[in-house]
Amino acid sequence: MKNYKIICYRAKFDAFKKFTSSRIKSIPAGINDDFALLASVDQNGSIGFDKTTQGVTAIKSLITKCYYIDINRKLQLPSNKELRYMPFFMFRDKDGEFERAVSAHRRYEVDVKKYEILSRHRSVEKPTPPILTVFLQNDELPISQDVYNLFKNACQYVAIAKISGEYGYGAFDVFSGDLNYFFDEFGGIAGEFAVWTVVDDPSQLPMY
Repeated sequence: MKNYKIICYRAKFDAFKKFTSSRIKSIPAGINDDFALLASVDQNGSIGFDKTTQGVTAIKSLITKCYYIDINRKLQLPSNKELRYMPFFMFRDKDGEFERAVSAHRRYEVDVKKYEILSRHRSVEKPTPPILTVFLQNDELPISQDVYNLFKNACQYVAIAKISGEYGYGAFDVFSGDLNYFFDEFGGIAGEFAVWTVVDDPSQLPMY
């Protein structure tokens, strides 16, 4: 039984950036990189993945597959921990590449603590932050060219929550060099309960 609808606008970045938020528009993506926005409505037309149990389950299942940035702006590992919110960022690892970037970030945090102790007693070289660390340490989480290249090479896809809320709970932008992996994965997660509708014009997306 189809309990809810997932509505998707998918386009190459050159077209996608013409309507999207300033955050997404500022991403230094290639004109042919693959972007999409996903939202949901229930059978009564109410907006949000939280309007059906199946929609909530789909979002939870997606979160368990990804590294994510939590409400305190901390990077978290994929887990079954239940969240009451949509993470700001989600990162789907590609062949262990993002996992290695996370490990480099963790090593840097340890090295900085060692540096802070040793530098009190002698001259030592300050560790250089890896690209992921530079991204995470900026409160604005800006996506520079280096950061974008890291995401594109190390992630199957990156999802960014639509925190302004106009598309309802759980709505998100997602990007990759090619989003086929994402749609295969999320399509399998949504399974038999969702009707998928792809729109050609972003004005056809459900909004409050």
